[in-house]
Amino acid sequence: MKSGKLPRKTSRRNQFVTFYFIVGSMMLLVFFILYSNMLLRDIRKDVEIVPDLYSKFLGLPADVNLEHFLFQYFMEEIIPNIDYPIILTDSLKTPFSWENIDIEQNKEYSELDERQQKILLNMLNKMEANNMVIPLKFNKDDEKIYSYVYYGDSETMTRLKMMPYIDMTLIIVFVLLGIYGIFTLKKREKDLLWVGLAKETAHQFGTPLSSLGGWLDVMESKLQDKDDVEKLEMLSYMKNDVKRLSKIASRFGKVGSVIKHQNCNLHDLIEETVLQFQRRLPTESRKIDLTFDSSIEGKQINIDSDLITWTLENLIKNALDAMQNKSGKITVKAFEKNEKIYIHISDEGIGLAKSMYKKIFLPGTTSKARGWGLGLSLAHRIIEEYHHGKIRVLQSEVGKGTTLEVVLG
Repeated sequence: MKSGKLPRKTSRRNQFVTFYFIVGSMMLLVFFILYSNMLLRDIRKDVEIVPDLYSKFLGLPADVNLEHFLFQYFMEEIIPNIDYPIILTDSLKTPFSWENIDIEQNKEYSELDERQQKILLNMLNKMEANNMVIPLKFNKDDEKIYSYVYYGDSETMTRLKMMPYIDMTLIIVFVLLGIYGIFTLKKREKDLLWVGLAKETAHQFGTPLSSLGGWLDVMESKLQDKDDVEKLEMLSYMKNDVKRLSKIASRFGKVGSVIKHQNCNLHDLIEETVLQFQRRLPTESRKIDLTFDSSIEGKQINIDSDLITWTLENLIKNALDAMQNKSGKITVKAFEKNEKIYIHISDEGIGLAKSMYKKIFLPGTTSKARGWGLGLSLAHRIIEEYHHGKIRVLQSEVGKGTTLEVVLG
C-alpha cells in the first residue's frame, strides 16, 4: 500500500502544472484583451482631434485669418483634450504656439531665449523626422500649405509602444514562476521521500532490534556457568552491537522531525568518534593512521550531538573507503575562525575530479559496488538544513587525496 504514495505525489505535481498553466494563460489572455481594448479606446479619442481640425479647416472661407483660427481652435479644442506635445507653425515652419512642452507659452517665438528656441526646434525636427506632422491646406488639391501641425507621442502611444515589452515581461515572469513552482514542488516531494524512507527504515529496524534485545536477555539468563567469561564477553559484544543498531535507527527516525539542539562539547564529541574508529582500524593487511588535531578544547556549541556524530562517522568512513585497501593517513582537524568552528577531514585516497565536488553530496552517488550512496547526502542535509552550516569539498587531487570541510556555529 505504501508504494502507492509516490505516484499520487507525482500526479499532484502534474495537476499543479496543468492548473497553473491553464489558469495562468487564461488570466494573461484576459489581461492582454482588456489592456488592448483600453489602449484602442484611448487612441480613437486621440485621433478624433485631427479629423475634426481638418474638417473645420476645410470649411473656412478663403479670407479668414488662419493664424487666429488655429490659435483659437488650439486653445479651445486641442489643449483640454491632449496630453502630448504639439507645435503649430506658419507656412515657413516658424512656431507660433505650442503645448505640453517645458517652454513658456505666453511668448512669441522671437521672444524666447536661444536655449528655448533650440529646444523647440529640436523637438520640431524630431517630430518631422518621425513623420509626425500635418500640413494644412484649404483643400487636398491645393498646393499651397498655410500651416503645419507637429505632434509628439501621446501617453497612450507610449503605452502602446511599451506593450510588447510588458507582454514579454509578463510571459517571462509567468514561465519563471511556473518553473520555480515545479522545482519547489519537486523538492518538497524529494523531502517527503527522504523523510518517509528514513522513518520507514527506523521502523523496520525497530521491531527486530527489540526482539534481538529480548532474546539476548533470555540467553544471558540461561547461561548456567556464570564463570564462562568467553560467552559472557561475546554476549556483551552482541548487546553493544544491538545498542549501536538501535542508535542508528533512532538517527533515521530524527530525519524530518523537529531537531532539539543542546550545548555540547564539540572537541569531546569529535575525539570520542575518532577513538571509536581507531579501535576498529586494520592493522595487518594495511596500516591507516587516523589522528585528531584540535584547538577547540572546551568549546561549547549548540547542536544535535547524535546527528553531528552520525555526520562525522559518515565522513570518516567515506575517507576510509577512499583509501581503497592501501595504507595512508587520515587527519581530522578542528579549529575556530571568525566565531565559527571548522572541521577538516583529510585523507590520502583516490581523490576527486573537480566535476565531482558537488555531485558527491547528491543521493545515489557512490564509487562502491554496493550501497545506496546516501552517507554524504545525509551529512549534507544534517549540516546545512538542520544546523544551518556548510559542508563542501575544500580541495582534492586525483590520486593524492581529498579534504572535506564542515563549518558550524
